[in-house]
Amino acid sequence: MIAVITGDIVNSRSVDPKEWQPQLKAFLEKSFNDVSKWEIYRGDSFQIEIAIEKALEFVLMIKALIKHISNLNVRMSIGIGEQGYISEKVIESYGQAFINSGQAFEELKDKTLRVKTNNKEFDDYFNPILGLVSFITDQWKPETAKAFFYTLYYNDLLQKEVAVKMGKNSTTISRALKRGASDELLNIIKLYSNKVKLCLT
Repeated sequence: MIAVITGDIVNSRSVDPKEWQPQLKAFLEKSFNDVSKWEIYRGDSFQIEIAIEKALEFVLMIKALIKHISNLNVRMSIGIGEQGYISEKVIESYGQAFINSGQAFEELKDKTLRVKTNNKEFDDYFNPILGLVSFITDQWKPETAKAFFYTLYYNDLLQKEVAVKMGKNSTTISRALKRGASDELLNIIKLYSNKVKLCLT
């Protein structure tokens, strides 16, 4: 079982790709030793293959990375299932995880996050939660998004150490994280990781 993330950048035409694409590419390159696990295509779309328990955390890191650039947002779906055919390029691979990810992406509508698995009970439980996560993260201001990204990326550091890396004082970072519902989102990441292991593995 794998997770496949499908996404695209919202309002990409209003912002020079140099503002976001090199950052997303650098993040993906640092996150994966195997370049066949991800691809940016058609200029503003991407697909990523990742372990199922890490998928939501990774999605929110991408969300934060993109949202710290003004006027941009990102829509993403998580599909979970069997891998099937493996190609040298992730967008050419095939299997239930890829099918589920594509279907979930088509079902996004006015939301920006959705999951689809072969377990309807899991989907019915988690998609309303992801709807709320969409609502919260879509409202992030750039500074809040940046603070959340640094918090997840440097999860072994104390908040004051994260603040130093950002060149900010810890009070500013603490307020930004509180405005962005950081504690609540971190709890949802833990809930997802536990639930997906219990229901889907």
